[in-house]
Amino acid sequence: MFDKRNQLIFYANVLIIIFGITVIVMSDFLIVGLLFILGAALLIYEQIQQNKGAFSISGLEKILVVKDTCGNKAELIQKQKTTACHVDNTVFWFKNINPTGSVSGFRINNQLPIEQTKDSNNNYQVCMALPSHPKAKNGLDTTLSCTYTGAFGKTECTLSHTIDNETDQLKLVVELPKGRPISSAHAYCVYNGNKEALLPPVVAGETRIETEIKKPKLGAEYRLEWTWPEANIIRKIGCYLG
Repeated sequence: MFDKRNQLIFYANVLIIIFGITVIVMSDFLIVGLLFILGAALLIYEQIQQNKGAFSISGLEKILVVKDTCGNKAELIQKQKTTACHVDNTVFWFKNINPTGSVSGFRINNQLPIEQTKDSNNNYQVCMALPSHPKAKNGLDTTLSCTYTGAFGKTECTLSHTIDNETDQLKLVVELPKGRPISSAHAYCVYNGNKEALLPPVVAGETRIETEIKKPKLGAEYRLEWTWPEANIIRKIGCYLG
């Protein structure tokens, strides 16, 4: 929760609280003991507030809908409740959007982003302005959507998400078209360079895969990987003509 310096400050305040309790129990200086306890408790509260991230995210669900059996066209929808942890937060950035193909048509709550960037690693970031009403501080329902082109044509594909803010729950969902069933599916967590297998994802009807992670690690990348057979020549021609 804290770095080393903040841990020392936290433990010092805990000791002050213990000292205040001792004063109350072992002497007649009730008010003095209460002042020690109250002062240290307020310092701990302020420390926790200052060390909070800029935002907290709850109920994050990332849904990839592949539109055709060739994997040429797909839509990504990310739903979450976004809470600003500090009153001076006025914008929110969706980061680490890393398509394997091309991406376009970014919309946030059905509106264009106020800013969009792309870094040297082909990762996109899009920005939304936070409304001034209290919902931004109490949790704002937020939906990001975009369109992928030429991203999922291979036999091995991935939907991933990197945890940039404190998040209580992450759900990754892939919906595939009929006619090209799933061969296998796996879920992984990549953290500090280590790739760890998670519980097997749920596969339904050979066209839907989902995995759910509670309390995902900050800074970790979660990957839902699947394999499906290569589209046959007839389907490829149909996708090309379509």
